[in-house]
Amino acid sequence: VEGGKIKNAEGVNGKQDNETVIALTERVGAAMVVVGPEAPLVDGLVDELAVRCPDVLAFGPTKAAAELEASKAFTKDFLQEHGIPTAKYRNFTDADEAVAYVQSLDDGDRQVVKASGLAAGKGVLLPETKEETVAAVREIMSDRAFGAAGDTCVVESFMTGPEASCFALCDG
Repeated sequence: VEGGKIKNAEGVNGKQDNETVIALTERVGAAMVVVGPEAPLVDGLVDELAVRCPDVLAFGPTKAAAELEASKAFTKDFLQEHGIPTAKYRNFTDADEAVAYVQSLDDGDRQVVKASGLAAGKGVLLPETKEETVAAVREIMSDRAFGAAGDTCVVESFMTGPEASCFALCDG
């Protein structure tokens, strides 16, 4: 855009699917696309831009790398497999198994319950008691409060302390 200004795109009606973004990229002659929302990253927009618009810089992780955001269960398994410190956890695809696991824990062993899939930043519940933890599992898996995002549920030990998100740029 003239003068280096940013403005909202016209004619896309808020759509962020790959076809719409690629068509917009081509229509406006974009030199760079910064992909921020989770869904287009998980849907492989950065990969598609690299193939269909090779002269356009695309900022964001590939579809394979975005799996870390798409699936909390995948991320927890990845961390464990690679020796990266993380809270004790279990992944479940069956609500009754998850409830049985929670019931087997000591009463004071506080847990966090997460819908594994994309839930627009809303899929993490912080129960304080075993009863609340069971209810959280049921809310995610049985009541489907977060839709398909809760088909897999992560139950992990509650941790206290500061949390930091790190962002790194590299050239290869």
